[in-house]
Amino acid sequence: MKSNVIALGLLIAATAQAAPPTAEEVGDPDSFGRDVIYLGNAQTSNVALLTDCTPDPMFPPAPNDRCIVLNAQPTATNFNEDGLATLQLPADSTKSLICFAVTPNVNYEFLNLTGVQQANARYSARSVITIENEVLDDPTLIDPATGLPYGGKMQLGLSTYSESRSIAAGERSQKSMFLSRHCIGGLVSKRSLVAGGLSELQAKQFFKKPMKFTFGASGTVQIVDFANYFYGIRLYGDSKDK
Repeated sequence: MKSNVIALGLLIAATAQAAPPTAEEVGDPDSFGRDVIYLGNAQTSNVALLTDCTPDPMFPPAPNDRCIVLNAQPTATNFNEDGLATLQLPADSTKSLICFAVTPNVNYEFLNLTGVQQANARYSARSVITIENEVLDDPTLIDPATGLPYGGKMQLGLSTYSESRSIAAGERSQKSMFLSRHCIGGLVSKRSLVAGGLSELQAKQFFKKPMKFTFGASGTVQIVDFANYFYGIRLYGDSKDK
């Protein structure tokens, strides 16, 4: 009898030890304990914002580079450029998560040419990532960000850098830097897909399908005489075997 009680106790202890962690315990139980698997990388074309977009024959832009003519100060200039780079993942590339490491190049110069102090010189830029996946073709799936059907793709934005400040008449201030941002909750995960309206089965199927990633950029500049933005991005996920 005593041996049976001991055996039962060991079985209960083993079962408790083998129980998977919960979301409350680890945040993302779907990827818990899995190895990292690298999925590829891309670098976008450059987006330039200039007073004159006439190409310099000594330094011609790359074929896919973009140039936007700045509005006259103090009017802000917005940009939203798609198709700066692409990356395609084969089916079944990752189990439950797509993470990222993104390193943007930020380069701009504030220069106040208006003759009076301006309260809002600004530079803001973010990466815009579109993921195409056939699971999102289901017309009953609604994108909570738009209130419309996904239509086969979702669009995600990653803030990378912003600055806003007052600037005196004639004042000049230039910045050039590389910054890095890394994955926390993931670019997309099984949990985020379920929160976005997919069923558990659809979320699992999402990672079994091939995917196409299109990288773009958007932002706003004001009281600048030039600005540039591009970024490199590496994707990684979780392996299928624990």
